[in-house]
Amino acid sequence: MITGEKKQQVDNIWQIFWNSGFTQPSAIFEQITYLLFMKMLDEKQLEKESIANLTGDKLLNPTFP
Repeated sequence: MITGEKKQQVDNIWQIFWNSGFTQPSAIFEQITYLLFMKMLDEKQLEKESIANLTGDKLLNPTFP
């Protein structure tokens, strides 16, 4: 069972969604999955930009122009 700080963080996020009108657990999971996917895309973009800056190359096909 999850306890402590992580459980509190999950409960806080869940409460934010609930207060925003997401009352179906499946809708909350869908939104969390979407947010995690967007975060992963952003991190990958930042990594590509960092490598391009270090090498002096131009970033080709950016995910977020």
